[in-house]
Amino acid sequence: MMKQRLILIMAFFACAMTMMADGWTTITNGQLWYDTDGNVVQAHAPGFLKEGNTWYMVGEDRANSWNPDVNLYASEDLQHWRFMGKIIENGVTTPELGKTRFIERAKILHNKKTGKYVVWCHWEGDNYAASEAACFVADQITGPYRLQWSGRPLGVKSRDCNVFVDNDGTAYFISTTTENTDLGLFRLSSDYLSVKKHTRLMEGQRREAPAIVRVDGLYYMLSSACTGWAPNQCKLSVTKNLRKGWTPLENIGDNRAFGTQAAAILKVEGTKQTTYLYVGDRWMDPDLPRTKTIIFPVSFKDGQCVFEYRDSFKINFETGEVQ
Repeated sequence: MMKQRLILIMAFFACAMTMMADGWTTITNGQLWYDTDGNVVQAHAPGFLKEGNTWYMVGEDRANSWNPDVNLYASEDLQHWRFMGKIIENGVTTPELGKTRFIERAKILHNKKTGKYVVWCHWEGDNYAASEAACFVADQITGPYRLQWSGRPLGVKSRDCNVFVDNDGTAYFISTTTENTDLGLFRLSSDYLSVKKHTRLMEGQRREAPAIVRVDGLYYMLSSACTGWAPNQCKLSVTKNLRKGWTPLENIGDNRAFGTQAAAILKVEGTKQTTYLYVGDRWMDPDLPRTKTIIFPVSFKDGQCVFEYRDSFKINFETGEVQ
């Protein structure tokens, strides 16, 4: 095991030096990720935050499948990840976690006004009966995090979730609501620690895993159907106003979203162009602890999304170019 870790670490530094030498990083899909200590990266259903040149990723630690902790990793190239620690841990962060409650789909925000780091997540119980959300807060990105609030946001049953921060800094929590029937758009308070307003979206469409990005004045949402761990058709909806006017759902990609479910859409602003990266979970490949993280470039223009899988691609994080 020690020899294997040494080989992995040496390979990491060799790849890192190659990346720095020519400015290009190769991202290859379909493989397990290992951190710089040689351990399997455990950050499923990830959320991302970029500060300077560093990407931070939080996600579910599924090493023991159920009752996941929330791990934090850091990287400059979305490939070579440093383990920063467990920022939310069963029985440690709060006593009910790992007993009567478990976390899914942790997403991280940084509030520029307060300086606080905030994690919103799906906060669940036996048989998914709780249907709640939770909010954690910390002074530093590495923690310690404390539970700020948990419950049904504005009394609405809430499950699969994500977050979105608009250009003016207004943040939203988006989740599957009403027994997986609708999507709920919840505007957060200015400190990101509470819910202020609920708008019902996609009524009766049974969508989950929503991911929103704003491009050239339009909001694009990718989402999946509610089929458990099984992949299904990714669909697109577009609007000029987050709270209304979403276009009818439109199929993009193949009929299984290339075996993935949306987790995030990342924006890479380079000196030459801006590139968007789709991040999705390839659940149960081959099992929950070894679920793969898939990344590939997507583009958004005039209400359309080009959603085409790549086994591998090259990206220059300084210029934003993709090959």
